[in-house]
Amino acid sequence: MTQTSRAIVISVEKFGEADCYVRFLTQKWGVISALAKSARKSKKRYVGGLDLFCHDEITLRGDPKDRPYLQELNVINAFTGIRDHLEKVLVAGKTLHWVKKLADVPTPMPQLYSLLGQTLSLIEQERHLDRLELLTLVFKLKLLSFLGLMPQLEKCTRCDGPLDPTSLFDLSAGGVICNRCHHTHLGETYRLADEQRFILQKAEEIKLNTWNSFSAAPEEAIHLSKLLTQFASFHTHIKLPV
Repeated sequence: MTQTSRAIVISVEKFGEADCYVRFLTQKWGVISALAKSARKSKKRYVGGLDLFCHDEITLRGDPKDRPYLQELNVINAFTGIRDHLEKVLVAGKTLHWVKKLADVPTPMPQLYSLLGQTLSLIEQERHLDRLELLTLVFKLKLLSFLGLMPQLEKCTRCDGPLDPTSLFDLSAGGVICNRCHHTHLGETYRLADEQRFILQKAEEIKLNTWNSFSAAPEEAIHLSKLLTQFASFHTHIKLPV
């Protein structure tokens, strides 16, 4: 029995003398691993579609959830433009790492598949390398929102009250808290100004096809991206790349 799906290569692991196990984020089955026979001996067999980031149409033999064989593939987009810049490779690699760490399950996730594909396309097309960190922030927030891990940003996470112009981001509380609650609860907190909170809200809300309309200072994007990584790592107990 053979089955077909679109898929993005998120990791490749050598197996034996010539084979590889390829991990895909698929449109139909979520994250799966498939055995690519003789992948390291014959470059023609899989027509260059086993590199990281490649977007392929794959045909599997066997149960997709039980390490099937990769029978054939057709490359839809190799994202070669990503490999022309080290900065783009590093940013694209972070997105794959977050998917592998937080969503590595054989469960259909077409929204995540679409999110990753769109993000890789935007990374490839982005002409201003200093905007890549902001794009990473957008990806992280949308992934966390999809997984039900989005931090609370609109009101105090502890008392549901209004926030102050400069509030506090409380890791253990799961979002922003007002200054009043900070005095009654001890936790690991970070100051968060209204404009920074707005950037986070906008990054989660914006549609990727309107990405060019979104902007923020590179230093703000870097700071908020690090904060979000701390938040996600704290709540998942998984070490994530910044």
